[in-house]
Amino acid sequence: MYKQTSIMERVKKIDEPADRHMISVKKILIPIDSSEYKKKIVDYALSLAKAWDAEITAIHILDMGCGVGYDKHKEIKPEKIQEGKIYAEGLLNEIDLTAKKEGINIEKEVLEKNDKVGKTIVEYAKKNKMDVIVIGTKGMTTVEEYFFGSVVKDVFQYAHCPVFAIR
Repeated sequence: MYKQTSIMERVKKIDEPADRHMISVKKILIPIDSSEYKKKIVDYALSLAKAWDAEITAIHILDMGCGVGYDKHKEIKPEKIQEGKIYAEGLLNEIDLTAKKEGINIEKEVLEKNDKVGKTIVEYAKKNKMDVIVIGTKGMTTVEEYFFGSVVKDVFQYAHCPVFAIR
């Protein structure tokens, strides 16, 4: 037989804790490139970190072998690698300053690309038990995307955690 319930009984049921696992976001990863969208990505990540009381780790993938005409068999000179690292650290320091203005400390790391940039991001996120990845969708030009594939597509496809794509 159907039992009629009052509105107060229904509201009480909604407020009761569920038996399901509560989701906790404590670690946010933001892969940063030199695109014009990095500020927007950082702004979203900072807002999410404040809302969730989460830590942020910003990474830059050092990809010395990109560009049309790149010969993957040619050895990259150590001074070029050092220049790339200095540039990447500058990008991350810029983000660190923005975060500090908001009262948030971030971890920063420059990584060398393993196989593909997207794969490197996903491996880092898994290894460091990241809860969410906040990534931009417009880092590469159309030509670069055509030749090298979409980093975001790889991150979406292989990430173990939710991915927030910022346009």
